[in-house]
Amino acid sequence: MTTANLPQPTVAFSLDQEAREALFTEARSAIAFDGREVDADLVTRAWDLAKFGPTSNNTQPLRVVVARSEAARSAVIEAAAPFNRPKLEEAPLLLVAAHDDRFHDLHETWAPGMPQLAERFEANPEMRASLAHSGAMLQLGYLIIALRAEGLALRPYGGFDKAALDASLMPAGWRSEVILGVGHPVEGDDRSGDRRGRITAETGVREL
Repeated sequence: MTTANLPQPTVAFSLDQEAREALFTEARSAIAFDGREVDADLVTRAWDLAKFGPTSNNTQPLRVVVARSEAARSAVIEAAAPFNRPKLEEAPLLLVAAHDDRFHDLHETWAPGMPQLAERFEANPEMRASLAHSGAMLQLGYLIIALRAEGLALRPYGGFDKAALDASLMPAGWRSEVILGVGHPVEGDDRSGDRRGRITAETGVREL
């Protein structure tokens, strides 16, 4: 068989430089926004991208509360640490990323025909809680990139009273993880300051 007759390798898809900059190298954790309202469709579209990211056993524990009403916004801001409140007040839209303690109830969606998975999670609440947290945080990473892909800027916040926010805003079984302040970016805004350093691959990656 000649080389010409051999199967040709498939060229792997990769993002161009402009997309890499928009999603990673030039994207910042924003504290200033241009004031425009964030359309609900953008959040839905971001969710519909992020949901395809790989997770353990295809589980889907992430849940998102869109705090659009004044009452919901107030509940989020009141639960936040005092030093985070002014930043959250400036965000046109507040999202609360949470995990669902009962994510396995929807196993027929993400694992059709495999009731044994749901039974395993039901029988082991400790394992279920661990995976609910880790899985939701993994999915949150996908969601952040998906929101950026929709042209939005955001900043994640971990400084807040989770128990208070759960009590005031979360549906039954949902447990808050991270608050996101979301909006449209301000061109040329420098309020985030100089980008802080990142460790290199030489430091953070080990090939064995």
